[in-house]
Amino acid sequence: MHAFRRERGMFVAELDAGERAAVGAVVADVAQLLGAGRLEGRAVAGSPDADDTPGVLPPTELLAGLSLRIDDIRAPDDAGVRRLLPDASRDEPAVSAEFRRLTEDDLRHVKTARLTALWDALMARPADGWPAEALVVRPDAGADLAATITDLRLVLADRLGLDDDEASEALYADLERELTDDDDDHTRPDPPADVRRYLGSIYAALSWLQESLLDLLLDELDRPR
Repeated sequence: MHAFRRERGMFVAELDAGERAAVGAVVADVAQLLGAGRLEGRAVAGSPDADDTPGVLPPTELLAGLSLRIDDIRAPDDAGVRRLLPDASRDEPAVSAEFRRLTEDDLRHVKTARLTALWDALMARPADGWPAEALVVRPDAGADLAATITDLRLVLADRLGLDDDEASEALYADLERELTDDDDDHTRPDPPADVRRYLGSIYAALSWLQESLLDLLLDELDRPR
């Protein structure tokens, strides 16, 4: 995996086939949690050409205000989804319920649309002129992608039990030890540890990728118009 860089007027990262499959699986899982169904069962949207660049995510302003629900919505039972769709107020249940009724349908739609666009970008062949590993994103879609990566990290953090900075630092320390530990004990079958190591590696990779994207977005703000 190579971090995002600016090239030919685009934001470009590089993910090999295995990395795309791993990130794509998390994208599909989170989309399903939000009610989008399984993304693997649908055709990849669009064809890669100059006006339909893989990696372009739908602008939020075009997706908001799509529905007005009359009945109440119960807060999500899944803790990971609860991080994506949090209560508006911890102390005022009525305020939270009303806010959820007015906003949750649209918020789910925006999030699943962004996730679907990212999944399409990961699964599609890059546009002509870009290498096979390239994930190409228009600068005006960068903020949407950054928000989508945040959603992926929030769900992974829930699954990994990362509730504070100390837990995150402990995860990174464990992953670093795995890379440098020559002890053969870690090769013994340990399914829970293997799953945690796998999810932790994806979480760390997404965090690093998002950081490089945010650096580009900050640079974009300073560019002359």
